[in-house]
Amino acid sequence: MLETGPSRRRLIILGAGGHGRVCADVARRAGYAERAFCDPALSREDDVLGVPVLREGEADLFAKWPADSDLFVAIGDNAKRLSIVAEAMDRGLPVASLLDPAATVSPSAMIDAGSIAMPGAVLNAEARVGRAAIVNTGAIVEHGAQVGQGAHVAPGACLTGDSSVGERAFVGARASILPGVRIGNDTVVGAGAVVTRDAGDHARLVGIPARTVHDVRLVSRGEAAS
Repeated sequence: MLETGPSRRRLIILGAGGHGRVCADVARRAGYAERAFCDPALSREDDVLGVPVLREGEADLFAKWPADSDLFVAIGDNAKRLSIVAEAMDRGLPVASLLDPAATVSPSAMIDAGSIAMPGAVLNAEARVGRAAIVNTGAIVEHGAQVGQGAHVAPGACLTGDSSVGERAFVGARASILPGVRIGNDTVVGAGAVVTRDAGDHARLVGIPARTVHDVRLVSRGEAAS
């Protein structure tokens, strides 16, 4: 399992939006005493919540990465986050994973580079979290369950035993994936849904039991298909 960096190193966080600010808090609790944001939208700010904002952009940093710094990509867009982490790793940059001290992580669980387990998250025995994935606040990845690269398991969601979600998938807040059920790449599971059977790539699932809808707006509103 990849561990967070030592406190003597600095963590540069790409993205200073709401998700990035939470990641900065996790990084502090995980042992990064020095943190900095890189976010072109806020480059004129001196700091965000006490964390300094660098003047350099992403391209300049990647071209000449500071030797004393680790990288964490805190961008909410699943595909973009995964792409940037892949580019950074191809360049040989030190990409961190972050485990909040308030997360419960089995010694046999695995979390790949660029991923995060937020406060109250649970990764049980032999759970696997792929590169650049998010296990958000209070989410559960049960025994043998797998979170694909770039996926996001939202607050309070639960992947029960031996279930899996594919790359760049999104599992909405308090949704549940039942044991052994497999969800494909780029699939979206609406908030509160209960997924009882496998779903392929690019599916949109809502309801109890979850059913497929064809309008992505229905996922966020939790409405039934007409």
